[in-house]
Amino acid sequence: MTIQSGSRLPLAMALLGSMLLAPGVASAQLSSCAELLNHPPLAANPAVASATSVQATTGGRAYCNVQVTWQDPAMVGSAAGYADPPSPHSFQSIRIGVALPLNTNTGDAAWGGRLVLTAGGGSQGSVPGLTGMIGMNPAAMGAGTDSGHVGGDQTFWGVIVPPDTPVGLNYGKLKDWAGGRANGVAVKLAKQLAQTYYGGNVQRTYWNGCSGGGQMGLSQMLYYADEYDGAVIGAPSNHWQRLRLTNTYDRLVYKKVAQLTDPITTGQRNAANAAATAACDAADGVEDGILADPRACTWSAANHICGVEGAPAAPLCLDPIQAAGIDQTWDGPRNSHGKRLFPAYDRGVNRPVTTQTFQTMVPSLRWNHVDVTIDGTKLYLDQESIDLAAAAGEDVTGATTLEQEWLLATRNVSDYADTADVAALREAYNRGVKILMYHGTQDSAIFVRKNIDFYVETAAHFSDGTPDFPRIHDWFRFFLVPGAGHCGAVPQAFPAMIDWVENGNPPASLVQNNLVRKLCPFPQWAIHDGSGSTTDASSFTCGGNLQTNENICDGLRAPYKHEDEDKLQAYGRYNPAACNPKSKVPTGG
Repeated sequence: MTIQSGSRLPLAMALLGSMLLAPGVASAQLSSCAELLNHPPLAANPAVASATSVQATTGGRAYCNVQVTWQDPAMVGSAAGYADPPSPHSFQSIRIGVALPLNTNTGDAAWGGRLVLTAGGGSQGSVPGLTGMIGMNPAAMGAGTDSGHVGGDQTFWGVIVPPDTPVGLNYGKLKDWAGGRANGVAVKLAKQLAQTYYGGNVQRTYWNGCSGGGQMGLSQMLYYADEYDGAVIGAPSNHWQRLRLTNTYDRLVYKKVAQLTDPITTGQRNAANAAATAACDAADGVEDGILADPRACTWSAANHICGVEGAPAAPLCLDPIQAAGIDQTWDGPRNSHGKRLFPAYDRGVNRPVTTQTFQTMVPSLRWNHVDVTIDGTKLYLDQESIDLAAAAGEDVTGATTLEQEWLLATRNVSDYADTADVAALREAYNRGVKILMYHGTQDSAIFVRKNIDFYVETAAHFSDGTPDFPRIHDWFRFFLVPGAGHCGAVPQAFPAMIDWVENGNPPASLVQNNLVRKLCPFPQWAIHDGSGSTTDASSFTCGGNLQTNENICDGLRAPYKHEDEDKLQAYGRYNPAACNPKSKVPTGG
């Protein structure tokens, strides 16, 4: 069954949720899924452009599959941050899915009072599947959105270009996505649907997502924490613009290497990564091909220069320029003053070797320049690389360096797209919302160091300036997953979150699929007992401190929006002065 609302009206800006029911408890259960369409919050709601509600089944469990197109009539035109009509990007349009276990289900299939929201990868663009929530024991409600736009390519919804007006970023669509407004609407709507359908309130509300779903979960913690009890955040793609630039960084290094000597091959890069892992493997007390903390590995690709003792034979050995290039990719992007802009991928992470810019980076470049015709091949590592291209007869008209692009990103776009304001976690902290974040150390899509940085910054903000991790462990815990790739399964994470929220038991450790080490709350790590099996998690205990002085000092980077200056960000005793080799001031690590 389907309903359609009337046309959108250009009403004045309204508060989020103004089209939703006031809090309350419905008087009785409904007798069918279709009846949801005849009651608030769906019936006679000017924000509901269309809605369907049908009974469906998954794994033998029946549920109501509700699909809504939400178009708040106040969210139209440039006054609301969108393009002006008649552009198809001139108004808010959020597709929302809600799955409600049938109210006649019994046993584990019956609704247990929980609501779980999720999202897919990237910038979303489609409603995620929600049947996993129905399959929980007991069954939970599920909800998710397309984040307020269609498709994953930011180009066509993130910017407003002629003939549409006003030319610039589509701040309305960006807020729906990175600002979390789309999922903020969905969590409120889902709670109202529960009141209407079950005749009772949602008891606990959770987020559970990875990658883009992790980033969107963080946006809920930053801006809608009052709606949640807990969130599992896997490998979040926050710092969106800076992540995209760093995903291009190694390609830019390879491009410059190819200007100076033979291109680096995939085989050479993989051999160097394997050698680095082997050289550093025993540092954590267990030789198993897994590095507890790749940041501590400093093996240099110079060990693979052809003719050096222990280097592989051709074609896997390197010339000096190639070796310096591989070391540079591990070091991370730096500005013209030598200050690190952002961390990069660690040793052991194999990524495709190409001299072309990463295709998924191009839409973000278009955001930076508000230009959908921007040519990603005109992005270079530095001015020397541009000069080399010009000397080779290439057209470098419009060429830009990584540092220049970084400034465009952070000064023009990042405030709206990067989901990285740790100060906005204050509401989550005040309300006692629990956050469990995890990230694989061998993730080749989203580098783990940026989320270590996010956690460090959070600890600094909620401490006295110097990061104090135990002070945030009662509500926010971060688990490195040694050896795991992108969104490697951590099956204990969500059950641990439920136990933390509902029983008051914070997770002292976790176990990851196919890996046997304990996962420990950062900055602890899994320490082997020296005698037990290295394939038995019980042989490991959590302890120690991964935040060594070396790791702390290596993690300093240029301050946000000042990436072209000769400065480094400081967090209390995490600062350049304390990192001076002659300093007697401890960093606090």
